[in-house]
Amino acid sequence: MSSLTKTDPLVSIIINNYNYERFLKEAIDSALNQTYKNIEVIVIDDGSTDNSREIIKGYGDQIKAVLKPNGGQASCFNLGFKESQGDIICFLDSDDAFVENKVEECVKFLQQKTANNPLVMVYHLLEIVDTESNSLNQCEPAALRNYEPNLYKYACKYRFFPYPASQTTGNAFTRELLAQIFPMPEKGVKISADNIVVRAAGLLGEVYGMDLVLGKYRVHHSNHWYGKEMEPELYRKFTIIRDDFLNDKLKEYGKRPVISFFDSMYAKYFFQKNGDYEDVIKLALRVIKWHVNLETIKFFLKAALQYCLWLINPQLVKLKEPKSDFITN
Repeated sequence: MSSLTKTDPLVSIIINNYNYERFLKEAIDSALNQTYKNIEVIVIDDGSTDNSREIIKGYGDQIKAVLKPNGGQASCFNLGFKESQGDIICFLDSDDAFVENKVEECVKFLQQKTANNPLVMVYHLLEIVDTESNSLNQCEPAALRNYEPNLYKYACKYRFFPYPASQTTGNAFTRELLAQIFPMPEKGVKISADNIVVRAAGLLGEVYGMDLVLGKYRVHHSNHWYGKEMEPELYRKFTIIRDDFLNDKLKEYGKRPVISFFDSMYAKYFFQKNGDYEDVIKLALRVIKWHVNLETIKFFLKAALQYCLWLINPQLVKLKEPKSDFITN
């Protein structure tokens, strides 16, 4: 039975921070000033060298402060979850902020969805803002994802699956679900830890979206990862770590390990950008060998056509930006 049968389940808000002193106060205040009051706010400072720790100390016992050496976002997530007591867990990047009714809406939604299955996460839209919190009139994601709540069957067909939720600040999880995921690997996961947690949730539990804007997603020149492409070798290493972790989790819970990004249609952009179209046609052969249906046939035929054009003249093949995944979250 889900722990969310309680009238007012405890919600843990875990803020991960590294050298974001100019945004940190707004993040902490947005967590403390929620309309839902049964919360604990945990701030994990990842070895900041700016004034972040003085700001954190200024909140006294309003928050639980955890000061640690620099280890990256995954280490913050692991430690934050370990320190938390909540029935629901919300993560908050320290350069972002919550809308005041974020937690209230997440609690109501999760209480409805966990009647039959406690392994649930919910995501919502985030308003993109600039350094001064001015709206850029965009949301992240732009609209709710149109996927099944659980993506394991999809992964069995295609060896990978789309990113099914929002970024760190836009997600909330039941404790039961995160207990099946954590701890996550820390080495090689300095950034984009949400990419691993959310994908694991999509394989082991159920992911739902709320068509509400309940947070602010800040874009600024010092973003650690937003909109940036990882260097190819760093991305390859990160992907292998993520895929190995996801497969280990699938085996742990009695499911066939099927995740292999570099054998999936989703790797096309990576091979286009970092190799040539010979790599893409080899990928298409692996994809159609794994599973034959209309989508994989179309993928193969398009790759074959592009390969032929590339042989004639590489300029005839235009590189397209990825729909997801290669650009870090």
